[in-house]
Amino acid sequence: MKIYLLNIPDILQPASQSFNYPAHNKDYGIEQDFLIWIKKQKELITDDPAVADWHYLPVYWTRWHINHNFATNNEGLEQLQNEVDKLLIDDKKTFTITQFDGGSLIRTGRSVVFTAARTINPGIDIPILCSPHRKPPVPVKKKYLATFNGSFDTHPVRVEMQKRFAGNPGVLIAGGLPTRFYKRLLWAKNYNLRTLESYVALCPRGTSCNSFRFFEAMQLGIAPCLIGDQDVRPFKKFIPWDEISYYASSVDELEYLLTNLDKKEAIKKGKKAYQYWKNELYYQKWCKYILKELEQQA
Repeated sequence: MKIYLLNIPDILQPASQSFNYPAHNKDYGIEQDFLIWIKKQKELITDDPAVADWHYLPVYWTRWHINHNFATNNEGLEQLQNEVDKLLIDDKKTFTITQFDGGSLIRTGRSVVFTAARTINPGIDIPILCSPHRKPPVPVKKKYLATFNGSFDTHPVRVEMQKRFAGNPGVLIAGGLPTRFYKRLLWAKNYNLRTLESYVALCPRGTSCNSFRFFEAMQLGIAPCLIGDQDVRPFKKFIPWDEISYYASSVDELEYLLTNLDKKEAIKKGKKAYQYWKNELYYQKWCKYILKELEQQA
């Protein structure tokens, strides 16, 4: 396979963004990560677009949209469309990487879009990654079957989940807990600690079908459970997700899963999930799966 890197003007690769999410994350994401990785693969790169199997469009979509008010009232879209139109040589041979909810938000023809945060837009699912969380130096005792920390207004499934498990002592559904340690490590009211106290980390979809929590849970060594109408766990042809995670398409399915949870199995899944995160899905590790997916497109 040979890949041609389209020559992107600096305006389409902003040096920074005005808003970081999650709060602990560095201003760095999968869009920058893949470009760094592919440039190291000298045997794959060609300077001739005519002989390339694929053209890579390395726009920093997330930084662009965040810096243009999240595309509210279509802000920045016309300029972005005009700039991208100048770059495309052969759209059916082009692919791009995007993390932003809803993808690129512009027309890219027949390009293959790898997306970490699908809403209603089509695309091939990839991980939505962020900076690792700190972990305490000693093991954390389990207290809950499952926990969730976050907002409830980004998707109805979160509200339904909150109502269903209200009063259930084995399932902690909470909002607004801090996501960094600081002194709250001693208070045990921290997202990290609550997750570590769980057999399963609940990762309901929000605005997009995916969730940072899913891969954060893997990093913490806790079996994640994606909850939502679409199973967007990435690279399903290559990664045995059922061995390292759970999926529930509805709150009814989630309740059945937790009622019948095998705790020993959940612990094994969590340990295996960490190994997959560390060796296969963290920054620079996940990129090789893009090539596998592109081979499937041929």
